[in-house]
Amino acid sequence: MTELAPLCVVLNGPSAVGKSTLAAAIQDHSVAPLLRFGVDEFYRMVPDQWAGGVKGARFADRGFTYQEVTSIPGARRINNGVDAISLLHAMNAAILGVLTAGVGVVVDGQAFEPSVNQDLENRLRKLQARGLASVAIIELAANDDSLADRQRRHAHPVGLSLHQNILPRQASTPDLVLDTTGLTADEVADHVCGWLDQTHAVSQHSPG
Repeated sequence: MTELAPLCVVLNGPSAVGKSTLAAAIQDHSVAPLLRFGVDEFYRMVPDQWAGGVKGARFADRGFTYQEVTSIPGARRINNGVDAISLLHAMNAAILGVLTAGVGVVVDGQAFEPSVNQDLENRLRKLQARGLASVAIIELAANDDSLADRQRRHAHPVGLSLHQNILPRQASTPDLVLDTTGLTADEVADHVCGWLDQTHAVSQHSPG
């Protein structure tokens, strides 16, 4: 596709922090095509009988289930069962498959599952060390009030961001950490795309 190694931008952070809006902005900014593949796309592929939120799902305990967080009123979390973990690892393998085919990827969020997140980070860093990919792992953050306001205006499952915002960062060694509190979507996109231009030449790829 290009004469440079394909780019993989991983966007992490709690629900409603602005990952999807930023992913679209990065796709528009890049002169090389970047496929979008993230946790929302992934959840749409999960069979109903393993899916969170599906009433009476027979294999929900092995798949994905919503659970109340008793320590935080109104907060919920997604529990990943044994089959869910396998499916999440398969998503990592799919991301690597796209990259090794020479096509760039924007990873629009990962599940909050530390072992799976570390697996993807390790795989990407190894690919990068071999010169087969250019990797940018970005952690987005915002305070609770900002997340609550954004969640009210978007179709996110209620309460997920409240719990996710107290969890450790999803990446052990992020390349960029950005607090988006008080920033507009355009300001976040300008900051991140400018940084990607400086570090990964996103707007300067030449056709191969």
